[in-house]
Amino acid sequence: MWLCWLSTDCEEADLGETRIPKLAARSGGTAGLSLDVLDVLLLSVLDGKKGVSELASLLATAEPELETSLRRLESSGLIAFSDPLPEEPLDLEPDRRTRIDSLYAKMRDLDHYALLGVPRGGDKKAVKRAYYDLAAFLHPDRFFRKRLGTYKAKMEALFERVTAAHDTLTDKDKRAEYDAYLAESDRSHGIESLLEDALAEAKKAEAAIEKAAADTSEPAAVPSAAPRVPTAPIDDAVRRQMLARRLMGGRAPSRPAPPPSSPMTTADAMESLKRRYQERLRAARQAQARKYADIAGEAKDPVAAANALRVAATLAPDDPEIRRKSAEAQEAAGTVLAESYRKQAVYEEKNGQWPEAAKSWRLVVRGRPNDAMACERAANAILKAEGSLHDASTLGQRAVALEPNNAAFRVTLANVYVAAGLSLNARRELDAAAQLAPDDATVQALRKRAGESS
Repeated sequence: MWLCWLSTDCEEADLGETRIPKLAARSGGTAGLSLDVLDVLLLSVLDGKKGVSELASLLATAEPELETSLRRLESSGLIAFSDPLPEEPLDLEPDRRTRIDSLYAKMRDLDHYALLGVPRGGDKKAVKRAYYDLAAFLHPDRFFRKRLGTYKAKMEALFERVTAAHDTLTDKDKRAEYDAYLAESDRSHGIESLLEDALAEAKKAEAAIEKAAADTSEPAAVPSAAPRVPTAPIDDAVRRQMLARRLMGGRAPSRPAPPPSSPMTTADAMESLKRRYQERLRAARQAQARKYADIAGEAKDPVAAANALRVAATLAPDDPEIRRKSAEAQEAAGTVLAESYRKQAVYEEKNGQWPEAAKSWRLVVRGRPNDAMACERAANAILKAEGSLHDASTLGQRAVALEPNNAAFRVTLANVYVAAGLSLNARRELDAAAQLAPDDATVQALRKRAGESS
């Protein structure tokens, strides 16, 4: 199987009997796509010449996992297979293969309950029954001496994951801990969704205000081409003035004449109408912003308050008080969200779920950028997950900058440097850690190891 990027510039090179696609850049890049660590690593080594086995060996990963990543990249439109996968002879019926492929592709996204196919409130018997059904379906020993191809590794991975789900959900303490973890996950997703909804609510409120202002606008008083001068009743002062003029032979008394009135033009009328409309619109926005600010003041939930104030700030962007309150509320909501992600990250670390822990710790840092411990934990999790060493070093450096006297933080940063091949940087951090914790045997051992490797 040969691979190439999807692009109109994709070419083929004639190499004897084999036509191999060349690697070509895909327009638009990978922005906005959801890629995991393996996806990114795989994209970095694809050259249109390596097959699945060679790629799996190069990236030190199992072929089934690599194939899942390839399928994911294909569905994202990043790569295409130049030739269809050859049919391998298997002793697995098509329906079984389809179900295994489906479960394996979703394995990382399913919680224990969804993987087993039981509701969250399902009792221990329901969990065991679902587990035994899946175990019988997946256990590779059932197919001893059968040709399973790449499905053998898929079934083993699924069986391991299903067993972990069973062991967690049939243990009272582990299940309680896992349920708390799921609750935090649901909560953080709900908060994220609510914060996103605030922008839609602001647009909705703005549209309603504009419609109301347009519906109550006054009709434009547009004058005709030859405006008619209105006649008014003649009062006693005017009669006396006319009589005096006749007595004086038609001469008007020495009195300054009033300035001639200029008729309103169409442009003046339209401008006046526009000013009145904009003033009504401004007043309506301000009034609606105050209503949302009042709602925020009465809200007991910081996320609800943040949402209401975000709408208020959108409607009244020039109001400094609303802007100040909105910024404070957003910070408070971010703190709540960060704490939820922190709880998830602690659970994921405890259970060795390093890619998930890395993601959760990053989200903690997003809400609490000056939390040194969160920065250090994120760097450590990224390192354990074999993620971006650049990101890990950035977070590790931030943790050290925030707490320069924390020896453990310097050790984490040194480990990142070692993984990146920056032995001098690692030695510098370990020397500093040794000064901060001279009696720490672990630091001394790492320092010695770094010195030997440099």
